Amino acid sequence: MQLHSDSRAYVPHKNWLQDEDSSDAHPGWNFILLVTVLATILRFYRLDGQSLWVDEILTWNMIRPREDIHLWTQVWDSIQAPLYLLFVWPLMRISETEFMMRLPSAVAGVLTIPVFATLLSRLVDVRAARLGTLLLAVSPFHVWYSQEGRGYSFLVFFVVLLSLIFLEMMTKGPKGLLAFAFALTGAAAILSNMSALFLIFAMGVSLLILNRPQGSKEWVLWALALAGAVLLASPWILKASGIWAIDRIVPGADTGVSLRGESTFSPMAIPYSFFTFFFGYSFGPSLRELHQPDRLAVLRAYLPWLVLGAIPVFLGLLSSLRHLGSKRLFLLVFVSVPLAILVLLAVRNIKPWNPRYLSVIFPFLVLLLALGVTRLPGSWSRGISILMIVLSFWALSGHYWNARYSKADVRQAVSFVQSGNVKEDPILVPVVTGVYRFYDNSTTELVSTYGEGILNSDSQTQEFFDRKLSQFDSFWLVSSREWFFDPKGLLPVLLSRSGNLTLEEDLPGVKIYHWTAPKTQRGRP
Repeated sequence: MQLHSDSRAYVPHKNWLQDEDSSDAHPGWNFILLVTVLATILRFYRLDGQSLWVDEILTWNMIRPREDIHLWTQVWDSIQAPLYLLFVWPLMRISETEFMMRLPSAVAGVLTIPVFATLLSRLVDVRAARLGTLLLAVSPFHVWYSQEGRGYSFLVFFVVLLSLIFLEMMTKGPKGLLAFAFALTGAAAILSNMSALFLIFAMGVSLLILNRPQGSKEWVLWALALAGAVLLASPWILKASGIWAIDRIVPGADTGVSLRGESTFSPMAIPYSFFTFFFGYSFGPSLRELHQPDRLAVLRAYLPWLVLGAIPVFLGLLSSLRHLGSKRLFLLVFVSVPLAILVLLAVRNIKPWNPRYLSVIFPFLVLLLALGVTRLPGSWSRGISILMIVLSFWALSGHYWNARYSKADVRQAVSFVQSGNVKEDPILVPVVTGVYRFYDNSTTELVSTYGEGILNSDSQTQEFFDRKLSQFDSFWLVSSREWFFDPKGLLPVLLSRSGNLTLEEDLPGVKIYHWTAPKTQRGRP
């Protein structure tokens, strides 16, 4: 490969993408069509099969078809996926259903497949391009967010499209139209989720260290492309910066109270996130199990499955590092820079850690895995490819049919309570109150827990009962995601001591109790 002769000899030549490794790498339109059909089936199958959950209710709260609110007011006011609101707003006014809430995500998930195949064809040979396209199509992580009424599926789509434009600008030079397309696509990514800023920053870093623009015109066009994406999204970025505790990033600054208790960050968060990118949330321990107090015991119980999944991923990614070559080094920047930024934000208690906040690196990890697996010796390559696909379908089966991995079934909980709540007793629904109200728009009283702290002691629990519940002769308790409100299970214990507590129904992620006061205490003020 021809290199520059100046002091930056490590920088590849202008046409560094056009070599024998990728000259005929297109996976073929028939293959892309078949895989896209498969991706469509997987993303639309049981799209409305599960109850909405707490994050999707954030989308619902910005839409609320039953109230007299205005689209543009809500879009300007939202810092969480305002672009998604534009697409879901008219759909929810046609039908207020889970299917309509999630439809834009599913469509974006499907459209990502052919764009990703095109990106792969520019970077790897045909075998790796086909494997990578297939791995994305059957990805449990991508299916999960393609079936969620939030902006993460949009984010992945625009990240892949932005990367394709980035490559086009580097190979053909930053033309005006390409710079404009980059700015628009980058802004769309940011307005799908603010974490797109991590990738845009990484792209700037990649330009500076691997492929510096030549001449003042290229510098200006690249600056317009990168800065233009940020400027177009700046109203929302500025609003978000007024909410985030950005000042905590300064060394020595007080980081305040943890955003989400102990879950803000731990060293195990990184390998867990990588595992999640390849197998989603439905292979190995479930999310509910990982919130149990003894997480290490949970991990030990699933260790054989975790090892089974980790080995092919480790071998594939390790192999990809050996075969990156100079033309693909920017992929490491695209992965490492967003990862480092999120670690910093989590450590400084500015943003809690969650794998979905690293969705910007997800497609590049799939690309690297496909590259690495296809570079292994023949039998190893075929075996690991088959194993990854089999495990992906295994995880998908858990996502679709295993209640242990399903989202909390608040929808069924509402149906159960409504069928048995003949006295119209008040209902205590900690954490998932918004989800419950979505499915139950009656006048039944919901006991508010908004602003209440976590119940960590008997005295706190007693004080909460005296203040919120002691005036009732009977009430329902719909308990879900207990780790955010009652992680030690203190409230059911107190209710059992102070009255008659009966577990009426045990649904996936939801327990329904009914409490009645002793006869001697009924009717007391």
